[in-house]
Amino acid sequence: MKLGTVVRAVTVFAALPAALGGGYLAVLTVAGKRHRPQTATDRSVRFAFVVPAHNEAFGISETIASLRAVEYPRHCYRVIVIADNCSDDTAAVARTAGAQVIERLDDARRSKGFALSDVLPEVMHDRTIDAVVVVDADTIVSNNILLLAAGRIAEGERALQVRYGVRNPDDSWRTQLLAIAFACFHDVRSAGREELRLSCGLRGNGMVFTREALERAPHRAASLVEDLEHGLDLSDVGIRVAYVGGASVLAEMPKDAAASRSQRDRWERGRASFRGRAWSHLRAGMRHRDRVAMDLGMDVLIPPLGTVAALSVLSGAIAAGSSLVRRRIDPSAVPAALALGGLGIHVAAGWRASGTGMKGFTALTHVPRYLWWKLSAKVDASYPQSSVGQPVEPSTWVRTTRNHEALLDDSRTSSGLIDGSPMNKPSAEEECAS
Repeated sequence: MKLGTVVRAVTVFAALPAALGGGYLAVLTVAGKRHRPQTATDRSVRFAFVVPAHNEAFGISETIASLRAVEYPRHCYRVIVIADNCSDDTAAVARTAGAQVIERLDDARRSKGFALSDVLPEVMHDRTIDAVVVVDADTIVSNNILLLAAGRIAEGERALQVRYGVRNPDDSWRTQLLAIAFACFHDVRSAGREELRLSCGLRGNGMVFTREALERAPHRAASLVEDLEHGLDLSDVGIRVAYVGGASVLAEMPKDAAASRSQRDRWERGRASFRGRAWSHLRAGMRHRDRVAMDLGMDVLIPPLGTVAALSVLSGAIAAGSSLVRRRIDPSAVPAALALGGLGIHVAAGWRASGTGMKGFTALTHVPRYLWWKLSAKVDASYPQSSVGQPVEPSTWVRTTRNHEALLDDSRTSSGLIDGSPMNKPSAEEECAS
C-alpha cells in the first residue's frame, strides 16, 4: 500500500469524529426549526416548587418572590426550600420570604443530589401534590411555567424540562458566550428532540417530575451531574423527558474566569464520568430499536461544543493543508466540511435563540481565546476523581460564587420583593381549576 494512500486514510479517519458530531448537531438543529412552543395550558395540577439551597441567604428571597408570583391558582402550589447543610441564614430568609423550609443536616451526604434524594419522597408523601418543579436557588422563572407544565402533564407527559437560559448575559463576553452555548444545548437541541419525540434530557434547573415519574424512577442520583444521571434512570423505565420551550428558568452564570472554570470543569468531568453508561444506552437502543435510548447515549458521548469546534477546525485545517499539497481536493475535506457546516448551522441557530443580538455576535470573536483558556485550564483538585466511565459523587456542595450577592443583599429590603405573609397550604379538598 502506498504511503499517500495510508496518509489519506488516516486524515479521513481523523476527521470522522468531528463529522459525526457536526452531522448529529445539524440534524437536531434542522428538526428543531419545525418546533413551535407549546401554548396549551391547564390549572388542575397541584405543584410544589422544590428549591435545593446551600448558603443562599443573599439571593434566595428573590427566587422565592419569582416563584410566588407565577400565574397559577395560589392554593394549587407551594414553595419548599431545602436548606441543605447551611452555615448562613438561608432557612430564616426563606421563611421570611414566604417559603416552607426543610432543614437538612448530614455531614456524610452533602450535595444537591443527596438533598433531592432525601427530601423528594417526603414532599411526595403529601397526596395533595401531583408534581414537583426543581428550581435552583439563583433562578428567576417565567410567569407561565406552571400553566405550561400542567398542560403537558394533562397531555400525558410524566417528566418535563423547561427552557434553561442565562439570566445575566450582558455581564461579560464569557456570559454572552454561555448564553449562546446554553441556547445551543438547551434550546436548539431540545427543540429538535421534541420534534423527533426523543427525550430532551434533564438540565438540573427547571425539571418537572410527576408523582408517577418519581414512583417509577425514584430520585437516587447523587453524582456531579445528578440531572444527567436521573434522566438516564427515567429512560430505563420508559419515561422520556418532554421539552417545554414556551416557559423558562433563568440562572446567573459566573462572569470571571476562576468561577467559570470551576463550573465548567464540574459539568464536563461529570458528563465524562457517564460515558460508560452512555455506551450501554447506545448499544441497548440499537439492539431494541429504541431511538430514545440511542439519542440519550449520543447526547452524553458528543463532546462539549468547544471541543467539537476545536476538532472541526483542526480537521478543516488538515484537509486544507492536504489539498494544497496534493493540488486537488483531499478526501478528508468531505467529513471536515460536514463537521464545520453542521457546527456552523448549530451555532447560528443558538446565537439567534439566545437573543444576544450583535453583542453575542461580537462575543463569538472570543471563541479562539475561550478554547485556549479551556485547553490551558488546570484541573480543579477539589473535585473527586473517578476512573473512566464511573460516575463520581461529590463530597460536598460545589457552590459557584454569585456575581451580584452584595447587590441582592442591599435590594432585599428596598425592592419590596420579600413577602412576609404566611404560605397557604392547600387541603386535599381544594379545587385547583379556575
